[in-house]
Amino acid sequence: MFGEIFEEELGRESVFRDASKLLPDYVPRVLVHRDDEFRHLTRVFKSVIENRASQRVLITGSVGVGKTALARRFGEELEPAAKGRGLDLSYLHVNCRKDRTPYAVLMKLVQHYNPSWPARGLGPEKLLDMVVDYLNKHDAYLTLILDELDYFVQLSGADLLYSLTRAAEESGAPNRISIMAIARDKGFLRLLDAATQSTFMHNVLTLDRYTAPQLVDILNHRIREAFKTGTVDEDTVALIADIASRWGDARLALELLWRAGLNADGKGADTVMPEHARQAKAEVYPELKREVIRDLQLHEKLFLLAVARKLKVSKRAYALTGEVEKSYRVVCEEYDEEPRKHTQLWEYLNRMEGLGVVDLQPSGKGRRGKSQRISVPDIPVATLEKELERLLKAGNKR
Repeated sequence: MFGEIFEEELGRESVFRDASKLLPDYVPRVLVHRDDEFRHLTRVFKSVIENRASQRVLITGSVGVGKTALARRFGEELEPAAKGRGLDLSYLHVNCRKDRTPYAVLMKLVQHYNPSWPARGLGPEKLLDMVVDYLNKHDAYLTLILDELDYFVQLSGADLLYSLTRAAEESGAPNRISIMAIARDKGFLRLLDAATQSTFMHNVLTLDRYTAPQLVDILNHRIREAFKTGTVDEDTVALIADIASRWGDARLALELLWRAGLNADGKGADTVMPEHARQAKAEVYPELKREVIRDLQLHEKLFLLAVARKLKVSKRAYALTGEVEKSYRVVCEEYDEEPRKHTQLWEYLNRMEGLGVVDLQPSGKGRRGKSQRISVPDIPVATLEKELERLLKAGNKR
């Protein structure tokens, strides 16, 4: 039975070309809207290549702004650039949430140069000495990316960082280890000694949250890698970007896009539509908000039902207020209610936006008056329609 299901799914057409290009571990060749930050790192590490000097950089920013991707892409580009100028330099990325002890981190360093080294037997200090000795003997340099360093310092203290920043002092040799630290913010630095603090405070690179237009660019770039041509509706991209822009989170945007693609495949659709993205959002953060919807006034429910039906029929991400008002009058006739006037409907819309049920945006160029675009970002509109019909049928009219 399961074998048949497996064969059936393998044989089914998919909207994806390569879904792995949407997963968190994938680092694209081009980091959209991070050129300036990449240039900044290049200027900082120029002295490493030209003068054999070590550097310390702290990259900060909220979840999903590309801190890890930027550091890893920079490390991958730094290696060949250094070797092209006669410098034996490698980079190593360590996730300090996974390798959460000084011993675990230092074992990663040792095994970077000697993969067959046994996992036990020496203390952290000796392991670091081995790394320093190797670098000195081979005239080599290391750029170490310490990801989620704030978590590590709060859990295990600052001794490892102190040792790394002073790794070559006792031997009198140049420090061949540069550090790129990644953290949510620089607050954890207060846990470090003054000297170690100063080495990072000099170079803090803060990544801003992505805007909705920037997220559209990021999604479109990744769509070209991950999806077959023409299989993702442009309204779907705009809707996902709007959702993720609340947090400026590209990681969330890419997860929603991936899940929307899976939903499209699951329904046998040849195009990823806004409703697939709404379903993806409901899967990631279930936000039907039944209590909020239940407590809406009668005509708020009727107007919201009109919004849901309009979006369901049109299969678009947005509906214009004028279009929805026409649908609202049809809904009022269905439920034998006198439609409210335009100004009252605006009050309903603004209240529902405040409750997080709908999103409102200017309708854009080429349209007159105060018409706005209405979207329902968090709930599949088919689900919303059924819930409202259930409440209205049950007499929950207030």
